[in-house]
Amino acid sequence: MTLSQFITPEAERNIEDIGGYLEERNASVARRFTRSVGKTIEMLLRNPNLGERLCADLTGEIRYQTVLEFKNYLIFYRRVDSVLEIVRVLHGARDYGKLFD
Repeated sequence: MTLSQFITPEAERNIEDIGGYLEERNASVARRFTRSVGKTIEMLLRNPNLGERLCADLTGEIRYQTVLEFKNYLIFYRRVDSVLEIVRVLHGARDYGKLFD
């Protein structure tokens, strides 16, 4: 079964914010980050159980996977029926546990 993707507004904002932060320092790194997020999502669409399990809530099990080539950044996602929902994209040093309690 092929999954479709849905990127939440929060995750879109996260990607834009991180990209903007990286852009201020190095434009090519910012572009590489955006491409790597896309490649990581493509990988998760093919294998949604790849990431580590974080927690479960009423709408499904939340997992996370590091962004390819950017090991300090994590993509938080869940599978809801035939949709891979990208919930957030955050730096791994954040206290992300509180976001999903």
